[in-house]
Amino acid sequence: MRSTQFFAVFLLAVGLASCGSGSSSHISSLSTGAPTPSIGSSTTLTAQTANNTSAASSFVNQSNGNLGANNVSKVNVHTLLYPGATTKILAHMMLWFGGSNHMNVGYNSDDATQVQKQVTDMISRGIDGVVIDWYGPNNSIDQATQMVMHEAEKHAGFTFAIMIDAGAMGNACSGCSGEQTLAALVKYVNRTYFSSPAYMTIGGQPVVTNFNVDSSNSIDWNAVKSAVSGPVKFLFQDQAGFSHEDSDGSYSWVRPTIGDYGLGYLSNFYDTGMGYTKEQTVGASYKGFNDSLAAWGSNRIMDQQCGQTWLQTFDQINQLYSQGKQLPYLQLVTWNDYVEATELESGIDSCFSLQPSVSGNTFQWSISGNENTVDHYSVYSSADGQNLTELTQTKPGTHSTDLCSLDIPQGNNKLYVQAVGKPMLANRIPGAVSYSGSCGSK
Repeated sequence: MRSTQFFAVFLLAVGLASCGSGSSSHISSLSTGAPTPSIGSSTTLTAQTANNTSAASSFVNQSNGNLGANNVSKVNVHTLLYPGATTKILAHMMLWFGGSNHMNVGYNSDDATQVQKQVTDMISRGIDGVVIDWYGPNNSIDQATQMVMHEAEKHAGFTFAIMIDAGAMGNACSGCSGEQTLAALVKYVNRTYFSSPAYMTIGGQPVVTNFNVDSSNSIDWNAVKSAVSGPVKFLFQDQAGFSHEDSDGSYSWVRPTIGDYGLGYLSNFYDTGMGYTKEQTVGASYKGFNDSLAAWGSNRIMDQQCGQTWLQTFDQINQLYSQGKQLPYLQLVTWNDYVEATELESGIDSCFSLQPSVSGNTFQWSISGNENTVDHYSVYSSADGQNLTELTQTKPGTHSTDLCSLDIPQGNNKLYVQAVGKPMLANRIPGAVSYSGSCGSK
């Protein structure tokens, strides 16, 4: 288990207000990712408030800031990037859960049904693939990795790649040097995973990353490459990864101990990567970090700032990259490391709430929190308080709508407004208000 991940899950009252808020995001962003609701379409209150993620429905809020299972925005995560971005977005995935040595999050990682839910959920949020934190062959994590491979193969364009964790080095090759051990691991990955049509490649060559392998081992990476049949692209870590021997690129990570939410570290990483034009730069976005619930924790905390840390990591990218200067890859850190509270699976708490009311024939709502966490507002009507019809959408900054301009059925109606969060942020829909007004001939 790694000490650079989040642990935490934090109880969410489904369908009610929470923390955080959001602002301007284009309604056109809904045209990608999950299916877009259209004006006049039907849904249910349950569908808009219940757990719509692959997190276990039994999962509740944790003290480290992780949200309990809830209703999360399915706006495509690419919309947080600069206009014209072609960046491939990958989620860093842990397959530890279900054993006694990790926190109980309500599911088993080696359950094929759970793996199917997770890949489907990722795709619904616009994620292009996963990087799997891998601990070597012949264990439950390896079995779960093969399940991810088989599931990825069912979804055209969705890829996976292996990150060899330093934890895989211990038992992979009895009596071997670090270099021999790593070569044995890469050979296994080659035999087991590289032939999959879903395996991530760059320039036709399979990609392997690693986590802290060098820090406790003396590795001749040229020898490792020579020991593997066929070419492999090795990506390393942090700024130093670009200048690492035989480097094909480097990835950045969450750094909870360096201050400024890691933004200076990210800026330096991107600046360095721009100088290595023949290597790949893999950026990082994250919601925060908190290892207070980890058995190995050392009270390292990077506050989520009600979703602002998440958005700031994207702003850092958007300040440096553009349609003419693309960031090739971005890794979301992480999909499901509940232990160090970096998980995005259950969503991000934006600390945003809203309160609706009716004045005459105007439906309006007041807000609390930071509106830059909101992608848009959806307004619904209902005759029975369960079946909903979407009447209109408004952009952040607009907190009312003229009911006489909408196609509302005659009679008594219940009106709802939903704050649809920016990607990965929790949606919010408070209770209904009643309306039985009359608009001229209506």
